[in-house]
Amino acid sequence: MRRLALITLCLVAPLRAADTWPTLHGDNLRSGWYDLFPAPPWKELWHKDLSGELTGPRAEVIVAQGLVFMGTYAGNVRAWDAGTGEERWKYICGGPVGHSPAWAGGKLYVCSMSGLHCLDAATGKKLWQGRGEAGFWTAPTVAVGLVMAGDRAGVFHAWEAAGGEEKWTVRTTAPILTPASVEGDRVVFASEDMQVRCCELTTGKLHWTSRQLPGLTLRDYAPCLTGGLAFITSCPVQDFHAVLRGDEEFLTKRTGFQGKDKRFIPGTAEDVEKEQEAILQRLKERPDLQTFFALRLSDGTDPWTAPILYTAGCHNPMTRPCVDRQTGEVFVILRSAFGIWDGGGEVCPNTCFGSLDLKTGRVRLVQHSHESKDKSRPPGAPDFPWASFNYIGDETQALSCSPSLLFSNHQGFTGSLDRKTGEVQRLWGERDTYAGLYGPRLWGYEDQGGPQRAAAAGKPYAAINEWHGPARSILSVAGGRVYYHSGNQILCLAPGK
Repeated sequence: MRRLALITLCLVAPLRAADTWPTLHGDNLRSGWYDLFPAPPWKELWHKDLSGELTGPRAEVIVAQGLVFMGTYAGNVRAWDAGTGEERWKYICGGPVGHSPAWAGGKLYVCSMSGLHCLDAATGKKLWQGRGEAGFWTAPTVAVGLVMAGDRAGVFHAWEAAGGEEKWTVRTTAPILTPASVEGDRVVFASEDMQVRCCELTTGKLHWTSRQLPGLTLRDYAPCLTGGLAFITSCPVQDFHAVLRGDEEFLTKRTGFQGKDKRFIPGTAEDVEKEQEAILQRLKERPDLQTFFALRLSDGTDPWTAPILYTAGCHNPMTRPCVDRQTGEVFVILRSAFGIWDGGGEVCPNTCFGSLDLKTGRVRLVQHSHESKDKSRPPGAPDFPWASFNYIGDETQALSCSPSLLFSNHQGFTGSLDRKTGEVQRLWGERDTYAGLYGPRLWGYEDQGGPQRAAAAGKPYAAINEWHGPARSILSVAGGRVYYHSGNQILCLAPGK
């Protein structure tokens, strides 16, 4: 049994080589895990401006064979030298590319609105093309000799990776806008009919279809697979600002807090436990508010409901979890009156981070270690370096992790939390700067003449296809370098000042 498990792991969800980032979130489990992470500070080696073509903010940089790959809404796929940024080739898809490519065995697979394209990764030469009943807006998934993707007609396809022969299909009742994930002999994907499906990897046999999940959309994020569970997130149908305000009032009112600032409410472990019980009761009474789901890989049923309320914006699915592949620990973003992350002007207070118990669904709050500068209240955001580990609550961020750090990408910059000491650090960029390259923080806001200054300098002011959403990508790490996609820019960063 142990040998069989090892073979399955190697075939379906291999640990990356240190010089590759072959697929969305680094592996087919979509764990968002870094085996090795380059130590900061970093310096910029090169960057590419794709603001004239636009890139999907959900897409991540793919790195393999010493090359860096990205597609654009203009329908172009480019490959650059990973170390120098020199363009090696460009391929024209004939339709917009909305998500990440995937690399395997010397081939690059790209989904576009014109079909799925299989390219020779070294040269960009087209090897074959697969078509659907409509275009594709997801990242492809490659496993055990198959390449898989769902189309906007609601059909999930599996082609033979070597020659492009279509092996099987599964039809749903709505567009498929989420990439698929793979564990063992199972492939899991979601459709905009708000259902998740699990199929036999090699035959396409349908194992199960989940209940219809509440919410408006499941788009952009692939299911996160770990511990025999599939995690997926949605967004509420009700206006998201109304949901966020209602949850904030619910969280703070039940504490009976009478202090001067409800963003800083002291709480014990018992208080957190009672709060989570109250959240579960709220979700039971208002199932339309549930946007975080755990489904058993064995049969698609819910083992429990997690006490996690919505945190995101612009009607985007809430932040998906990330997984420590060494320990199995799962990190989530959530809301609590007793988190110590809020203050200093955040738009949506009570947003915080936690570690999910896979047996019970309960969440242990993850706190920073910076002491309060005001002894009359618990610690909060003003107590640690500004813009160091960002989150807002009504905008989208992405989580990822390494053996020692937890990362949050948000608003064009990324920061880290030391998992042992609780110290936070800004790694790159700054809020409202599109990874430090342009934006209102650098040029000035609209009422400060920012657009005019940017135009005079011949530089972008803002990305018209995103406000750092709808679903943020994470950093890609390969060959000791960091590849950062933000605001239609591709940056290559390396250790150094």
